[in-house]
Amino acid sequence: MAAVAQHRGPGRRRRSPLPYTWQRGYLLASPALLVMLAILIYPLGYSFVMSFFRWDLSGSAPFIGTGNYTDELFGRQFNQALRNQTIFSVVSITIEVVAGMAIAVLVNGKLRGMRLARTLLLVPPMIAPAVVGLNFRWLFNTQYGLVDALLRMFNLPDIPWLNHPTWALVSVIVADVWQNTPLMVLLFLAGLQSLPQEPLEAATVDGATPWQRFWHIVLPLMRPVIMIALMLRIIDTFRTFDVVWLMTQGGPGGATNLLTVYSYLLAFQAVDFGHAAAVSYIALGMSLFVLALLYGVPWLIAKRRAI
Repeated sequence: MAAVAQHRGPGRRRRSPLPYTWQRGYLLASPALLVMLAILIYPLGYSFVMSFFRWDLSGSAPFIGTGNYTDELFGRQFNQALRNQTIFSVVSITIEVVAGMAIAVLVNGKLRGMRLARTLLLVPPMIAPAVVGLNFRWLFNTQYGLVDALLRMFNLPDIPWLNHPTWALVSVIVADVWQNTPLMVLLFLAGLQSLPQEPLEAATVDGATPWQRFWHIVLPLMRPVIMIALMLRIIDTFRTFDVVWLMTQGGPGGATNLLTVYSYLLAFQAVDFGHAAAVSYIALGMSLFVLALLYGVPWLIAKRRAI
């Protein structure tokens, strides 16, 4: 040992391998990073530049600045799509979060058949949105759909699900709720099973009712999980396309024309890629703004209370 120490020298220190580890890590990850830049960053940047040009495949693409954005922000069709998007997002997310929490609390109980119920909850999120759209298009068909057939069986009037502006939007919301509520249930169920049991047991000993335990203990502890669920659904509703397109194609009369559908119609039917790109980036900005409010407002409230 003395010989080894003498060989190393009294003041020599062993160099940390950390810088080499980071360098090797970046070197090994560089092919994946380059692929991500190629398939993600470049199309985003290209489409963002496109939104400032009159891009209609006519052979010339003049620069018009923010003209595409102002045209859409003050246009009737965009405002109708924005109204539809707001109604669709707010109603769908509200139903999915409330129903998902209620079902998660029920499934979390020690009842017979709960294991089978938890397994069946995996089925709707696993189905492709295109298949969901086609299935609900057949279910809500006025002539030979299952829903109207059941209404006629009970001597109830038929409902023009996909032919009436209001009912068409309701039909799209029902399809979205059916597919995405089980995902909320699974998220909330995982959160409920990870909660500490000591506060609930103490509240039970103090005589708190189940509703009081849920409202004053479970909900505050579940706030981070609820925030994550809201974030996921807000992002998802702003990019919903398959179900709406296959059920209604944005009709009737633009009643189900969400921002994604409207952007698709501008790009591939009106062949107006400049306005389509502008609509897409307006939708992106709106979703980021809503997410910023979702996280920023509670943070400001907590900071003010701390002061």
